[in-house]
Amino acid sequence: MVNIKKWIVPDDVAAKVTYGNNNGKKTVTVHQTGNTNKGADAVAHAKIQLKGNPRDASWHYQVDDTQVIQSFEDDAQCWHATDGRGPGNLDSIAVELCINSDGDYQKTLENGAQLVKHLLDKHNLSISDVKQHHDWYPKNCPAQLRAEKDGISWDDFLRMVEGKSIEAPDTKVKAVSTKKSKKANLKIDGKWGNATTRALQEYLDTVVDGIISDQLRNAITEAFYGSTIDFGNGRKGSLVIKALQSKIGAKVDGLLGPNTIGKLQKYLGTVYDKKLSRPSLVVKELQRRLNAGTF
Repeated sequence: MVNIKKWIVPDDVAAKVTYGNNNGKKTVTVHQTGNTNKGADAVAHAKIQLKGNPRDASWHYQVDDTQVIQSFEDDAQCWHATDGRGPGNLDSIAVELCINSDGDYQKTLENGAQLVKHLLDKHNLSISDVKQHHDWYPKNCPAQLRAEKDGISWDDFLRMVEGKSIEAPDTKVKAVSTKKSKKANLKIDGKWGNATTRALQEYLDTVVDGIISDQLRNAITEAFYGSTIDFGNGRKGSLVIKALQSKIGAKVDGLLGPNTIGKLQKYLGTVYDKKLSRPSLVVKELQRRLNAGTF
């Protein structure tokens, strides 16, 4: 079992981001941070919690490829499940798995699985008591496990918690990483043109034709795409919007509206305003991630 370092959040800070200290400890909820930036490891996330998370969020443990840091005692009712005073926040222990690009992703999962097993044993719980954030609220989290990043699925992670080996992990990692490591060569100009569409289609494994169809020409789409995109006349292009919506946790209808824009901005960590007052920022970040192959 990896050592657990305790950086417990002060009571005055905890009072602002928890519902108290009566956690029923009936389940363990697994999250992934959504932050691929270099240095976004367990220490970085623990420091955010110590200072008082500006997102009105909190979780018990953060895990990376080298360590586990505990921010709250297991009794704390942290704000992590997006279900208000529901069973996710009130009765579950939250584990955040870091996905920083300079870390070893598979080792982080191994450390996380060891921690979850420790918590199950500690609180007399079973493997059926291990939950995803998505079980409490329709958010695509833990996103990388749900998308089988590096060939490792949610079921694989549960097998790791149980101490079982996962099927041919090296082969699976090689196969999937080869598929998803295609890096685009986009100009970072904040303009969503046909090249950006093709890169996104290729990354999300939809039809690669550079066309976005079934989009109403309105202030949102014109501001987002400008005059550089081919809207087409068929329905194929809508597939990439649906795939995008599924990945970022938006309503899957194939149409680019305010909700999808807001979800994309939040997913990429750019300006979150739904009015799309600064569209170039979100497009630039999208282009950067497609170039890096880490969207």
